[in-house]
Amino acid sequence: MYPYIITSNSVTVVADSILTMTATHPDYSSVLAHIRAGNWDEAVLLMTPRKTVESWVDSNISISDDTVYYKGRPVSNAVVPVILKMKSEGFDCQPLMRFLERLQDNPSMRSRDQLWRFVESNSITITPEGMLLFYKKVRSDWYDCHTGKTHKYEPGSVHTMPRPSVDDDPEKTCSAGLHVCSLSYLSTFGGDRTILVEVCPADVVAVPIDYQNSKVRVSRLRVVREIDSPVQMRTVEDSDSIPF
Repeated sequence: MYPYIITSNSVTVVADSILTMTATHPDYSSVLAHIRAGNWDEAVLLMTPRKTVESWVDSNISISDDTVYYKGRPVSNAVVPVILKMKSEGFDCQPLMRFLERLQDNPSMRSRDQLWRFVESNSITITPEGMLLFYKKVRSDWYDCHTGKTHKYEPGSVHTMPRPSVDDDPEKTCSAGLHVCSLSYLSTFGGDRTILVEVCPADVVAVPIDYQNSKVRVSRLRVVREIDSPVQMRTVEDSDSIPF
């Protein structure tokens, strides 16, 4: 047992150092549960994010004094607390760590800052390698719907545009670039085939300011496969629940 104090909005434990966690932290309720059960080592571990993250990172990312560093420079990104929360709940965080690492190669500060919020808001899935999976509509002959002759999006093909040629203005929904979208946005696209495409976080150029405008422009994508009948997700309302 360590000396501690729990207030209305924080908990402080004196271990090897003085650790304080506020009620807004994703692990706050877990720390209180561990303290209540007398699991002091577990509580202290959760209150020390540096130890939590270090066991999941590779040589390019390090943690010091609760700050995330990529190749020696500090990283502040909205995905970091998500990583900590998933780790505390026992999930594999490697995909998110690889996503974060790839994101650091994106030359656009705006894209680095905004991409995770877009991914989270639109339920964009992430591969074990940290790549993003988007969707796209094409013609029956696999060509793009806009020109019908520029890009033939057959499975396995890779398509690129010079990054300076892709419009990086997030307020423009239709402009130059390779367009991909979330599953929920597919109904607004014309086209005969639906394809699943893989995009590196470093190649995302324009992230819309309104995250619900779920279409982005990228400079490179790889076609994974065709999807015959995408299943649209729906939110389960209270009225849909089964009474017990």
